[in-house]
Amino acid sequence: MESFESKVSGCLYGTVIGTQLGLQNHLKSMSFEDKLKKAAEGKLEFGEKPTHEYNNKWFDSIECLPASLAKAYIKKNGRVTPEDWAAELVNDDEIIENKSFWLLDFYTTIELLKEGMNPRLTGLGAMPSGNPSAAMIPVGIYHAGDPESAYYDGVELASVVQRTPGTEWAALTAVAVAEALKPGATPASVIEVTLEIAQKYNKDVFYGINHIVSRAKNHTTESYIPNYISNNQHDVWYGENPIGNVLGLLQVYGNEAEKLMSISALGAYPHIYTAIAGAIVGALYGEKALPTNLREAVGKQVEPLLSIANVTKNKIFKESIIVKEIEMLSKQPVKDGKSLMYDKILGCLLASSIGNAMGSVVEGKQYLEIDKKYPEHVTTVLEPSRLESEDDNQMAMLLVETYIDRKGLPVSARDFGETWKKRLNRDHFFYCMRNSYDLIRQGMDARIAGHWNVVTGSTVMCMEPVGLYHLCDPENAYMDAMSISYMYQRGLDVTTAAILAASTAEALRPGATVDSVLQATLNYAPKKKMMTFDKREIDTPYDFISRCLDVAGKYSDVFEARKELYEKCLYYHMIDPLELLGLTYAMFKIADGDVRISAIGGTNIGRDSDTIAGRGAMLSGALRGAGNVPEEWIKLFKSQSLDRIKTSADRITSLITENKILYMMQRQNVI
Repeated sequence: MESFESKVSGCLYGTVIGTQLGLQNHLKSMSFEDKLKKAAEGKLEFGEKPTHEYNNKWFDSIECLPASLAKAYIKKNGRVTPEDWAAELVNDDEIIENKSFWLLDFYTTIELLKEGMNPRLTGLGAMPSGNPSAAMIPVGIYHAGDPESAYYDGVELASVVQRTPGTEWAALTAVAVAEALKPGATPASVIEVTLEIAQKYNKDVFYGINHIVSRAKNHTTESYIPNYISNNQHDVWYGENPIGNVLGLLQVYGNEAEKLMSISALGAYPHIYTAIAGAIVGALYGEKALPTNLREAVGKQVEPLLSIANVTKNKIFKESIIVKEIEMLSKQPVKDGKSLMYDKILGCLLASSIGNAMGSVVEGKQYLEIDKKYPEHVTTVLEPSRLESEDDNQMAMLLVETYIDRKGLPVSARDFGETWKKRLNRDHFFYCMRNSYDLIRQGMDARIAGHWNVVTGSTVMCMEPVGLYHLCDPENAYMDAMSISYMYQRGLDVTTAAILAASTAEALRPGATVDSVLQATLNYAPKKKMMTFDKREIDTPYDFISRCLDVAGKYSDVFEARKELYEKCLYYHMIDPLELLGLTYAMFKIADGDVRISAIGGTNIGRDSDTIAGRGAMLSGALRGAGNVPEEWIKLFKSQSLDRIKTSADRITSLITENKILYMMQRQNVI
């Protein structure tokens, strides 16, 4: 069996050999008969390097596209976001100086990025093309053995330059590569998994791919050659459905790597299709499946990219630590035969609901107003009916239900959008959420529906379920929360929701402390200047949260801290998401992660008190567990509501211990 390194090397060599070979054949003037003869030989060989007329280059080898994304992974040494790839693209001289006409889709994206457009929007109106499918090959390498995550990130990253169906072609290319890199993968398993994921997420794209694969099943190795060369010349889009065309070849020639690539290089768009064909067969069979002389010829281009294998190995190593921590949480008992994991998840959900309900009665008031109305302070839930009715809690439970529906797989904005369409009562929520709900119902992609909303704190109030799913893994909690939050928010609301999800994931770690939670918070708080309508003395999330924590560090009493927090840590309005997040961490710090004190402090500081109290208590509950939630407060729940929360905690625990961890352990076998 080929080593992981050999399979990754084969994938990258296959990509570069494929695109260069395809380009050479594409620029040759070959008759149909000559192509048939060459295809029958089934040998890979380079001809003369193509030349171009001065300032009139239509086509060129496109190894610069996957190289760009591979370099982003290598620089990040981890998972890449649309923002990461955008930063690479705008400075990528290999793409910019390529200057061939049919890279116009990438040139357009680079210009839009330079104009300042958000990279999650730059592909929104793009012309579908096969180019980004070749670019997504490194996504499959990073997510080796994990086709579902390859699809998730493939859609996000391809959307920088594409819209549907191009994003799906690209994401499914990443799926095929991720499956091919599994030990023991076969052409049949690559086809089966890619079709399965296509059918699950986009039936129109599935039908297009399945038609090609089904047609290929009716051919012999001899009869498919003229069929492939002649039948894929007609299309709607440039480089249309590259993964479908390659899977058709894989169906017939899956056990003949050289022949598969040589035939691919004789059809339409060979510099695109053969790059993908080479990536898949190289991943399946390793670098030895490709001729030594061709590997030597492209070594200069491939060698700088080979270290992406170490990035993937580093990811899998980190996951091995997370697996051990999850096992520790699942095996350590607390009371009633329940695990520490269940106790922490239940504590998180209970405390969130209680803090939210407690703070809601004084939402919008200043702390002096609260003191005047409640001289002894608000120290319990004054209106227990709010335990079931508050919007923060209801939205969080919808996200919990989405994770449960996914049965251990990650949740995307599109998944959450489907939950909204089925279950959301739009009139119970604020205008920004109603707006996104309407846009999604009208057909807008849930990935981006929040980009035009008013910023209100409506995602930071409920994004803790992402941290629950990614318990012990703040990095992926941060990234997934950002993607999901763009469904109905933008700007600071997205950033703060992602930070809070990372904090939640850390709080659930065995052995977590208040200090470790706050350190994780600062680790993921951006140090980049915020883009806001107003001028701010402190203009980075990191600096603002640091100031709030500095103030909090002077006090051991949540009431005494309020005056200085008001003087130094307020923004233009209570609805500002960074303000409420900073005050949340301040209360959490002063309370030393105690649910009761966090909830009381968050309530009596006023402003957006329902969210501040809810978030602070939630973090405390995740850190200390359900045993830290006051029993007299738990008794305030109606039995039906309490049962629902306990059932949700139990189901989240089960999907992690019975499903998610199995996927993670399977990925350990890749290397």
